[in-house]
Amino acid sequence: MGILDILFIRPLKLRSSKKYFRERFGPAFFMRPAYCTDCNKKPIKVKDADLEEHVRAGMNVEDPICPECYWVMNVSSWERFRGGFLDGSFTVEQFEEWERKTYMNENFVSETLNQNS
Repeated sequence: MGILDILFIRPLKLRSSKKYFRERFGPAFFMRPAYCTDCNKKPIKVKDADLEEHVRAGMNVEDPICPECYWVMNVSSWERFRGGFLDGSFTVEQFEEWERKTYMNENFVSETLNQNS
């Protein structure tokens, strides 16, 4: 990885990825999730979860969390993608494959899009 990759290639790929993900997954991709597709549950606040105090320490008590698997839903898929892509953890193709199941779930998309209504 050279300076050319960091300064020019990744920013270009990031811009094109944003357009690609908007077309592929829609606006829900850029919003915080409001549904856990693995557990088929709506989130609750961390403060309402049945967690031991040492686990809860350091967590924002207002963050949404899945009541079953305890997935903290405090960032959008886009935010997770940007962080991992920019540090070289994965490619666009790998991330798209991981997220496909989530965005094929109609409940996830509708719950996420309607969360502020």
